[in-house]
This record gives sequence, C-alpha cells and structure tokens, in this order.
Amino acid sequence: MFNKIILASLVTLTLSHASDEFSSERILGIEVGYSSLNTNKNGLNTSTNSAEFGLKIGAQNKEWRTTIAGNFFTKEGHKYKKVMLEFDRFVWASLYKTDSIVFKPYLGGHIGWMKYTDNFSLDDNGMVYGGQAGLAWNVLNEVDFDLGYRYSLTNIEEVDNISSVVFGVNYIY
Repeated sequence: MFNKIILASLVTLTLSHASDEFSSERILGIEVGYSSLNTNKNGLNTSTNSAEFGLKIGAQNKEWRTTIAGNFFTKEGHKYKKVMLEFDRFVWASLYKTDSIVFKPYLGGHIGWMKYTDNFSLDDNGMVYGGQAGLAWNVLNEVDFDLGYRYSLTNIEEVDNISSVVFGVNYIY
C-alpha cells in the first residue's frame, strides 16, 4: 500500500512538472515578404521577384516555436502556393529586458508541399524544404513581431530555389 502511494505521488509530481515544461502559447499570424523565385527551364535560369503573403498558426514556448504556414506568390505568370511545417529554436532571449520588449533570435527549418504553375502550361507540385533564421521580438504580452530570412529548395524540376525576407505579426493567445 505504501509503495502505491509513493508511486502515485511520483507520477503526479512528474506529470505536473512535465506540463509546466511543455506548456505553450498559441500563435495566429500573418506575414508579408519579398521573395525571389529562381527557375531553370531548358537551361535558362530566371529570377522572378515579388511580394509573398502568408498565414500561420502554431504554438511556442520559451525555447521552441512550431507553426503550420501557408504562403502565396504570383508575378508575371509564375504562381506558387506552399503549405509548410516550420520549427524554430530560439537561440537566446535578450540580455537587456525592459518591461515591454524581449528580443529572441532564432534558427529553424521547414518542410512541406508546394504547387507551382506558370504561363507556359507548367502545373507541377512537390516537396519544399529549407532553413530559416531571424529575430522575433515580443512588444506586448499578446503580440510578437518577426523578421526573418527563409531559403527553400524543392523537388519540382523547374524550380531551383526560393529565397524570402519575411516580416510577420503574431497574435499570442
């Protein structure tokens, strides 16, 4: 009987500690960026630059942020839609903390699916993956700003890579 009480106490303490360690804040965000879509068709390399727009939803804690993001790009007949799982590791929180602003640089990666079309009757889709780095800063308890660089590769034959500078606003609830 005594062993069962001790075991039950240990399990309860462990689970309560684990819930504190893995608790997170939910995120709902929008982002806009400047993207460069680099394609290679019949040996001809081209670069198309334009705005990219996106939405994301996810969660974060003090060390990690994980989101599902959807991004859209259209320019001169080139269009893509991406859905990605993004995961970021906050490298550190700023050493100088005021009452309202905390800076958090991050490194991360992403993997997902992309649909690409162009005016030349190409309609293809495939996997997209890559890395990202940036700076998130918390200006209010409920609002994060995010400035980052994202580099993506894909297995779509005519798309070499996509590089983007992205600014986002995240509502934390």
